[in-house]
Amino acid sequence: MNTLWHDLRYGLQMLWKNPGFTTIAVLTLALGIGANTALFSVVDAVLLKKLPVRDPDRLVLFNSISNKQFTPGSHNGTNRTDATTGLTTRSSFPYQSFVRMREQRGACEDIAAFGAIGLNVNADGLVDVANAQAVTGNYYDVIGVHAYLGRMITYADDNSAANPVAVISHHYWQKRFGGRADIIGKQINLNNIAFTISGVSPPGFEGAMDLGS
Repeated sequence: MNTLWHDLRYGLQMLWKNPGFTTIAVLTLALGIGANTALFSVVDAVLLKKLPVRDPDRLVLFNSISNKQFTPGSHNGTNRTDATTGLTTRSSFPYQSFVRMREQRGACEDIAAFGAIGLNVNADGLVDVANAQAVTGNYYDVIGVHAYLGRMITYADDNSAANPVAVISHHYWQKRFGGRADIIGKQINLNNIAFTISGVSPPGFEGAMDLGS
């Protein structure tokens, strides 16, 4: 213990006698600590943050794994091939596969599907583009997200006879429509097809497209 105190006093004396070196040392420590804190913040935000949904630990994202001799059919997502095993993991399935999985879902309470789509949005005489998701009627029910305004897409909307409806995110509602309270029931054109806005999703929920990326 005496040796430790002696070394500490000697180190402080040297730092006091060399103020320039002391300043550099302190700044280096500060930058190092700050960089580590910033890095952890990014990892926490990107890798550890859960979806703002009900019971996120009970959600499972399906991927398909196959060899070169077999593919699950049409594909519209990302894929990666393991150089060691030669197996390819795909992030999407044909619609027929989704229907079969829902019919034989085993331990799963329900299975929903979603896919990315780009949209040309025409509303209030202004045209812009937006990233969106095409989802099945049970999507919001399965992941457990309730509407901030209006209602979400439901089973009743999931058939060709129903009038097309859309749910917009809270962020898009604020940015594109200024947070107007009369947004529910408003008609907009998406890729030149008339849709009615049925609801606004809660703040912080932007969909599930980043899962598995």
